Amino acid sequence: MRAFVLALCLCWAGSVSAQRENISLGPMIGGSYSTLTNTPQGVQTNYKFGPSAGVFVNYSIKEHFGLTANVLYTRLGTDYESFNNNTNGAFKLNLDYIHVPVLATYYFGNDMGPGAIRPKLFLGPAVSFMVGNNGLINDNFQKIDVGATGGVGVNIGLAKQQWINVDLRYNLGFNQVYKNIPDRKDMSNQWFSLTVGYSFPVGQYDKGSNKFSGRR
Repeated sequence: MRAFVLALCLCWAGSVSAQRENISLGPMIGGSYSTLTNTPQGVQTNYKFGPSAGVFVNYSIKEHFGLTANVLYTRLGTDYESFNNNTNGAFKLNLDYIHVPVLATYYFGNDMGPGAIRPKLFLGPAVSFMVGNNGLINDNFQKIDVGATGGVGVNIGLAKQQWINVDLRYNLGFNQVYKNIPDRKDMSNQWFSLTVGYSFPVGQYDKGSNKFSGRR
């Protein structure tokens, strides 16, 4: 979180010299590779794949800094294997969330035209709201998970200031997934995700006149 605060401060510091700031949005789709941490004795968890899709909005200062907010449907969970009492058992746990990260982003490179390749780094807080699961007792799960998201990516420039966005992320939940289950009280979400998005410009915000102008 300290690193995020520092990145956010740098982002806003860089905006002082910029008068016109771009706003863009678009869809994104991909997948998650998730598991649960801190499993109890006798239980093994493995990573499992789940879909992820949603939208993003990007508020970018020209050159190198920006803020991005996502609203994503993401399926998390894990593949359980239990070895308690000399019995073997397996169960696929699906946890469905609306995942909302807000990311401070640093972009490398100065080329903004078609064919431009701009690597990026990002970090920020996230909150996830559970909207479904396949657990036997729904009340056993926490409904809100606060966490953090960080990662790397690349933006590929297209015509008319449109971009293909490719992001590789690591996501960590800070809250317990289960409640009222003593031997699973420390288990939390952990997942990697790969997404591809399509960004198109909406307009510009002029700080000098405090006005928004749409793209033509």
